[in-house]
Amino acid sequence: MKSKKILTALFTAASVATLLGTAPVTVNAASSNSDATTTNAKKSPKMIIQNTPKLSKWGYVINVNSSAQPIYVGKSNYAKMVNNPHFKGNETVSPKKIKNVRFKVEKVMHFKGVSGSPEYFVTSKDHKYNGWTPSAGLQYYATNSKPLQKVIKSLKKIEGRSPIKQNGKFTSKGTITDRKWLAKNEHDYALAVKAAKKLKGNQRKFVLGSLKQMKQDGVLRNVMMEKKDNILLWSVN
Repeated sequence: MKSKKILTALFTAASVATLLGTAPVTVNAASSNSDATTTNAKKSPKMIIQNTPKLSKWGYVINVNSSAQPIYVGKSNYAKMVNNPHFKGNETVSPKKIKNVRFKVEKVMHFKGVSGSPEYFVTSKDHKYNGWTPSAGLQYYATNSKPLQKVIKSLKKIEGRSPIKQNGKFTSKGTITDRKWLAKNEHDYALAVKAAKKLKGNQRKFVLGSLKQMKQDGVLRNVMMEKKDNILLWSVN
């Protein structure tokens, strides 16, 4: 699973880098009543950069554990990079040196009309470290903590339960239609919620909130759970 995640991150990074290299962009400031800053490309494909409230509301709860895309050092880079994936800082940092640094997701970028995973702009609390990276390189900082393992275990069962291998009862968009599979997912989801309620403080709030979002987004009926904007689900894959 871990090697698959790394390969996905590298493939996504390479694809995005290719698109960035061929699509000149102009940045337009968001209007006062808009929740997104949109970047329109002069040529197709069009690059879109938006705020991501579902992710940014959790604050600095992410660790960056991938070298698929560089993380740059320097507070001055923040303002230059937040709406410009083209910008490259002068100094990068090794993933090993920032393994305990917590980041926040502030922006998401994708190309209109182009399939593939989006990239996310992440920054540390003091803005010393900044970068654009695929979700495959991001995870909740307490993912490997002992209290969280029962939650993770249940979610891994849902993530690994592919109806494709059994009878193919799903739609072209990956939505599960097999009632037995849905019942199993609902069962494991209930176990995850039960375990989450035993957590404490901010960790309890984050996990329960993420599980609620997971159900609202229809993840129990979809085999592509890693595609959702959900930090907890990123941490499972």
